[in-house]
Amino acid sequence: MTEIERLAEEVSGLYADIERAGCRAVDALRSSDPDLADALLATFESGDRAGDWLTSQPIGFDGYSALELLAQGEREQVMQVLNHLRIGLCT
Repeated sequence: MTEIERLAEEVSGLYADIERAGCRAVDALRSSDPDLADALLATFESGDRAGDWLTSQPIGFDGYSALELLAQGEREQVMQVLNHLRIGLCT
């Protein structure tokens, strides 16, 4: 196996770990913050997509994922972005 193949395999494993972490985060929010979990599911219509969004680094979060912001106590910022995504910026 070449170095590139080993690295590609490693990256694939990291992506799988991130996906699992996103799903676990949605599950944890269902019990610790049901309102936020409801907003995530209303916005993304599935736990998998909500988990993907939680662990991605979307524009507007200064390079942090929503999950990282939640861990830093920035719930309102995450809720604000979710509301904008759900109802649109111009209603």
